[in-house]
Amino acid sequence: MIHIACCSNEKLAPIFGVVMTSVGVNVKSDDVMMYYLHNGLKDKTIKKLRQIAERYHIGLELMEINSSLLKDCPTDKKIHYANVMMYARLLLPSMLPNLDKIIYLDCDLVVNRDLKDLWDFDINGVALAMAPDHYYNDKATLQRLGMKDCYYLNSGVMVMNLDYCRRHDVPKRIISFIEERGEELIFFDQDALNVILQKEREVLPTKYNCSPFHFIKIIDSLPIEWRKAIYDARENPIIFHYMGKAKPWFLGCYVPGKELFKKYQRLSGWKHQVINKQVLKRILYTIIPKMKKNSWENKTYIKGWESYYSEKRNTL
Repeated sequence: MIHIACCSNEKLAPIFGVVMTSVGVNVKSDDVMMYYLHNGLKDKTIKKLRQIAERYHIGLELMEINSSLLKDCPTDKKIHYANVMMYARLLLPSMLPNLDKIIYLDCDLVVNRDLKDLWDFDINGVALAMAPDHYYNDKATLQRLGMKDCYYLNSGVMVMNLDYCRRHDVPKRIISFIEERGEELIFFDQDALNVILQKEREVLPTKYNCSPFHFIKIIDSLPIEWRKAIYDARENPIIFHYMGKAKPWFLGCYVPGKELFKKYQRLSGWKHQVINKQVLKRILYTIIPKMKKNSWENKTYIKGWESYYSEKRNTL
């Protein structure tokens, strides 16, 4: 059985429903058990999540966390991801004492292929495995965190060795670091995971954490080994992660991979849109098509990004 954990709140529960749907559609090699760590859900939300799990024959356990355990970890209401639930994954080793291993997934992503190979990824002797965050593997980020001779990795997709984490007090080490230096951190627990576990981790292939950042034009100036991994990930993303402020469930949002999200959103049966100020951009693009051609998206992303996962490319 493949075990998968996600962490979020009531507001993003519909997005977790899309994640669960994408898992149900694509993971056929084994049975799946999913764990959703949350800090309170409405009854109607619980009912809907259980309906999706039943439809796709997924085991589902809804686990409410004790938020007081994370009370000293810094948060920021101005940043969409910077709430207490971003730290909940650090509680997985203690909340799942009978498991030795788990795949952790952020809620702002979709699974687009089977996860058998990811589940079988070798993490013996290390705490976890994560994919490189190519966008932040710059000198400034590495110097800021005092990292040398290693990649900065993204924590949106992780294969976690829960047994190792328990035996080596990994959650305690990470939380202590965050409590001590939280105000200096930009990406909070992701920064902490990179600093503390520099020598206790493995690197996942980029295809397990493809993102809109892998479609920006400056990618073509990166080292050749990075470019090859990114090009391969674009063509065949196993997991597509919507990193950044723009999310595919926002009205008027234009980001690579939006078609994938919409596909699994439709299949989830949970129709929803989070409306934000980008609705104005959508209206302007419709009224003045030339404005869209000259927009930030078309100036920044590679040519053809809008139709990259369309039916015509046969990548859905």
